[in-house]
Amino acid sequence: MNPYDESHAPTDGPHPTPPGSGPGPGAMPPDGASIPSGPSAPSGSAGPPPRRRGPRPVPPGVPYHRVLADDKRRIWRGIAALVLLVGGMFLFSIVLTLLAAVVDALLGRDSVLTGGTELTPVDMGSNLLALALLIPWSMLIQRWLYGMRAASLHSVRSLFRPAVFGRAILVIVPLWAVYMTAFSALTPVEEVPWRFGDLLAMFAVILVLVPVQSAGEEYGLRGLAFRVAASWGRGPRSALVIGVVVSSLVFMAIHFAADPWLNVYYFTFGATLALITWRTGGLETAVVIHAVNNTLAFLTVVLLRSDPAEWTDRSAGVGSAQMLIPCAILIAATAVVWWRTRRTGPALTPAEADPHEHGSGREQRAR
Repeated sequence: MNPYDESHAPTDGPHPTPPGSGPGPGAMPPDGASIPSGPSAPSGSAGPPPRRRGPRPVPPGVPYHRVLADDKRRIWRGIAALVLLVGGMFLFSIVLTLLAAVVDALLGRDSVLTGGTELTPVDMGSNLLALALLIPWSMLIQRWLYGMRAASLHSVRSLFRPAVFGRAILVIVPLWAVYMTAFSALTPVEEVPWRFGDLLAMFAVILVLVPVQSAGEEYGLRGLAFRVAASWGRGPRSALVIGVVVSSLVFMAIHFAADPWLNVYYFTFGATLALITWRTGGLETAVVIHAVNNTLAFLTVVLLRSDPAEWTDRSAGVGSAQMLIPCAILIAATAVVWWRTRRTGPALTPAEADPHEHGSGREQRAR
């Protein structure tokens, strides 16, 4: 008799257990039951939580500068991040400067890179490109040391917000153009001979590379450095103060100005743009202000054919109390942003996205 033939199954006593249906190796669970993938946990005890993979999620409901903060301040990690940020900036500058010196030597130019007196378009481009590389470098440092996805450096929405960027351009460009024109009229410069080809090349280099150079400084200083330093504060107010002061001091230090008026200007520049980043919840407005300011300043030097050596002269005595004018403009711009956000307060990161929400829905909500 076949013991597994249901038509001849015995009516009394325990039924025989077919292979794979009882305990032991190869046993199959009843329909609907799950198969454990590892060793059985003791009864009444929960197994270890699954290991999280990928970047850390952006904490919901926090301002821009508090995204890296948690229950531990990790001061030494923050110092390492700042050292990597500044060290990378100098490394990029050295490498690109050496390459530019080789190019200028092949072109027969008496470049300042090789001990000459000419500030060539190649030299100018290498310096600007080195700072532009701070954008990916800052994102890499944040991802490596803090586990936070690179896109979160853009804004509280983890994206570069076109609407915020566009509004900033419409407002800042005309106002800054008037301000820079008036400021240039107050600081007459001496015209020096320029090659026509250099004028055209400098004009192109400025229009293409100065905006991304300015963005690189914003992502490095008002992005990474601001967040890293703010993570050292235990409360929201102390975090904001530490973040603004530390990032502004680093910004001032990397310009190597020996003139006190210039240092006041650089610190004010950094502090006001950090506050604007905090209130708007992203780097878009700060990038526009920095890019428009630097682009117009460099274009003015080229259009007036002034001495290129004056661009980088930050020795003692170069500045004056006249530098308080741009400081006042920056403070006024910060006050306007603060006033416009007086009811809403600083922009915050959104709540966790619904996993069933489609990408288009999330994009519309982010706007």
